[in-house]
Amino acid sequence: MTRLRLLKLLYIADRESIAETFQPITGDDIVAMDHGPVLSKTYRLIRREVQTGNAIWDKYIAQDGDRNHMLVDQPGDGTLSEYEVRKLRAVSAVRRGMTDYGIADETHKFPESSKNQPPEGSRKDIPLHDVLDALGMADYEERLVADEQAEAAFDDALAAVKLMAACGSPHSGHRSGLARRS
Repeated sequence: MTRLRLLKLLYIADRESIAETFQPITGDDIVAMDHGPVLSKTYRLIRREVQTGNAIWDKYIAQDGDRNHMLVDQPGDGTLSEYEVRKLRAVSAVRRGMTDYGIADETHKFPESSKNQPPEGSRKDIPLHDVLDALGMADYEERLVADEQAEAAFDDALAAVKLMAACGSPHSGHRSGLARRS
């Protein structure tokens, strides 16, 4: 699969997931580029512009030529929900007969892409607000931000509990320390 196609399909799936569930699949940042919006961290990972994550990426995905990528091992879908797997497959199936540039043209027409189109050869962040506005969901931005903060707080609390348990703390089951955390 070409890099362009992969990036566009992932962006479309993320966008549709936001519209349907108020949550993206990837949680990646979005940038506008010459051929429309892409997921920023995923783009940088594919281009090998990041230092972390390459070993995991390389275990499952190999570059085949200049711009093509192929699966070399099945990563499974254990961390994806049934909805996310269905959404990714559906987005791909609907666009199976389209060319890569046809898919890119589709994303280029998204209002958030037009609004944030950068000068040729550069990139520009697309704020979440612009995506939500394009989807007619600007009123839900506060809810999405609150959900994201609550999830981060839960992850922090869970990490603290795991750390306490790993240290063999006699109070590792005691919740009063977590209740005071803000």
